[in-house]
Amino acid sequence: MPRPAKKKTIKPARLREGDRVCVVSPASPSMTKIYYEKGRAVLDAMGYHVVPGRHVNDRRLLFAGDAKARAADINGAFRDRSIKAIICVRGGCGTAQILPYIDFPVVARNPKIFVGYSDITCLQTAILQETGLVTFYGPMVSTDFGKQITGYARESLLNMLTNTGEAVELRNLAKKEMVTIVPGKAEGRLTGGCLSIAVASLGTPYEIDTRGAILFFEDIDEKPHRIDRYLTQLTQAGKLTQARGIMFGTFPQCNYTARDNYSRYGVTLLDIIRERIVPLKIPCIYGLQFGHVRSKLTIPIGAAAWLDATNKRVTVESAVT
Repeated sequence: MPRPAKKKTIKPARLREGDRVCVVSPASPSMTKIYYEKGRAVLDAMGYHVVPGRHVNDRRLLFAGDAKARAADINGAFRDRSIKAIICVRGGCGTAQILPYIDFPVVARNPKIFVGYSDITCLQTAILQETGLVTFYGPMVSTDFGKQITGYARESLLNMLTNTGEAVELRNLAKKEMVTIVPGKAEGRLTGGCLSIAVASLGTPYEIDTRGAILFFEDIDEKPHRIDRYLTQLTQAGKLTQARGIMFGTFPQCNYTARDNYSRYGVTLLDIIRERIVPLKIPCIYGLQFGHVRSKLTIPIGAAAWLDATNKRVTVESAVT
């Protein structure tokens, strides 16, 4: 069965000082309320009025309450016209459980800023595919704002959420070098996020759509043989060959240590990525700073991007209106 046509891109209104920002927990609850409270305090100090979702600190097993309750907080935040932005408390696990309960027509009728990363990937790609709304793969309340967010990460986020002007080049911190995997140039709509979560969407109604896209992937605590498995599955599912370009993050804690059996072979994550990606002949870079790193760039999922893999440059259009 052919996939439906891509939705027209919808950009949310830009964030302004004094705006009401709702915090929600689509996945796991904050590991400690100290980080949650600190994160709220930082957002308040930045000039925003923080409104917690009703179930933000609930807990059911590993999750922030049952799936319907978590989805209800998100639906309610989109429905509430006084709310201008929604920021997730943290990732963790369980976001995919809420997808059948998200009211995508409500999201489409009430476009607004939505920020998260890691396990939130599946919700963000689903929102893009069901509504066309651009969301933001960036810092979260407990995980980042609650743990002394860096100036670099904060500046990147605010630039993405407030800049309505010219396109923005995504630049790593000094000394954080990128690597060209496959040279060349590409243009397309950004999609991706956490690699293992994107792969887990295959075979579901919310399967990631990579047609004509520039993909961006990162992950944490996944060894090279597991990354190989994910990339092989995406290749065999036709997802990588449908893309125009690929950007990899830095994958912290994903190389072998001396305690790993496979360490004897001296194979690195970069070796695996080259093995899987070079034969595809799709422009590709490795080492862009986003996702599970402390000083992170914010990536607008659904926005147009231009990748110059030869010169290791990435430019994205303004993602808010």
